[in-house]
Amino acid sequence: MKGLPLIALLMLGVMVALAYPATSQESGEITVTADVPTYVSVVFNYNSVSFGSLPPGTIDYENPGNSQGIYNVTVSSNVNLTVSVSRTPWSPHDVLILKFAHGLTPAVLTPDNAVVLTTSGITYDFPLIGQLIGEFHGYWLTVPAETPPGSYSTTVTITYTPAP
Repeated sequence: MKGLPLIALLMLGVMVALAYPATSQESGEITVTADVPTYVSVVFNYNSVSFGSLPPGTIDYENPGNSQGIYNVTVSSNVNLTVSVSRTPWSPHDVLILKFAHGLTPAVLTPDNAVVLTTSGITYDFPLIGQLIGEFHGYWLTVPAETPPGSYSTTVTITYTPAP
């Protein structure tokens, strides 16, 4: 009688093995998804530009910080960008002429590459996909001879957005 339970267990093992042969395989398909959002990171390494005291009649005075690369921005994105640059009217009188230039090195910041900033603004393309890039900005100021004395200010807005 002792051997009967052992035989029963062996028979059960054979029946299980026959029911599920070792060569049988089961498979399934699994869908894997991921959403990657648009990524734009812009870090301005400056928040003001000072020209100091300039006499009337000054033309295209280059801010000393231009050649030193002081006015720079670190940009990272997974899409190409469009950059918009504009200024508010000068206070107290909108008579000063501000020029702006941009480039990947300070060496390209010249008055010949600069454009006059207006309240309407300018736009330029900034192709950059997948890179971390430093962009340099340059500023020049013209003070017309008829400019009344005073302390003048404007606010420049620079916006980086995904290109269309």
